[in-house]
Formats: sequence, C-alpha cells, structure tokens
Amino acid sequence: MGGADDPSIGEALITFLLIGGAGVVIPAAVVLPTIGLGIWLTRLRRHRRG
Repeated sequence: MGGADDPSIGEALITFLLIGGAGVVIPAAVVLPTIGLGIWLTRLRRHRRG
C-alpha cells in the first residue's frame, strides 16, 4: 500500500516545488530589473544635476 502511494506523493512534491519555485523566480525576474532600472535612472538624474 505504501509503495503504491510513494510515486504519487513524490510527484505531488515535485509539482509543488516547481510551482513554488516559479512563484518565486517569476516575480523576482520582474521586480529585480525594475529596481535596477530605478536605481540606474536615479543615478543618471543625480549625475546630470552634478
């Protein structure tokens, strides 16, 4: 009984990790470049004023 359940539990864990990983990676891939762009624009404005 336990042997039959193991693959489904393993698949569920893998699926959960993939979805959880995507849930972290995708927002980070959007937010981090936006923050970098904001920092770059801020530095560019300060450089022009100076």
